Amino acid sequence: MKKLVFIWVMLFSFSAFAQNTNDLFNNYINVKNALVNSDSKTASQAIETFYQSLKSAQNFAQKDELLRAAEKLNKANNLEKQRASFNDVSTQMWKLVKGSDKVSQTVYYQYCPMKKAYWLSKEKDIKNPYYGSSMLTCGKIAETKK
Repeated sequence: MKKLVFIWVMLFSFSAFAQNTNDLFNNYINVKNALVNSDSKTASQAIETFYQSLKSAQNFAQKDELLRAAEKLNKANNLEKQRASFNDVSTQMWKLVKGSDKVSQTVYYQYCPMKKAYWLSKEKDIKNPYYGSSMLTCGKIAETKK
């Protein structure tokens, strides 16, 4: 009986983590899209949602590092500071996504050579969150997770 309970708890934890990974990734994408659109207000709301979902997520290997980066991003109070903090969150999110087989779609890890910064995207097309419309297509795909 104890083994059965242990197996059930492990399966539940694993499926909850899988759901958390997808939720975190989708919340991250909302932040990225707001930065692409140069919308600081929407970005602030998306950042807060991302930060709260991360805080309430079950523990995982990268959580502490990602949480530190997300706290810095959450404290950024304008578009320039949000963009400056976004790379740290992006590199930590890539570690999480790359190591997970629970993200339900292809993820592109993209790179801006002008900022020397990364971001994740669901789309192959480059939409740079660090410059918005002024250099929207600046960048390249560094890696792909299928």
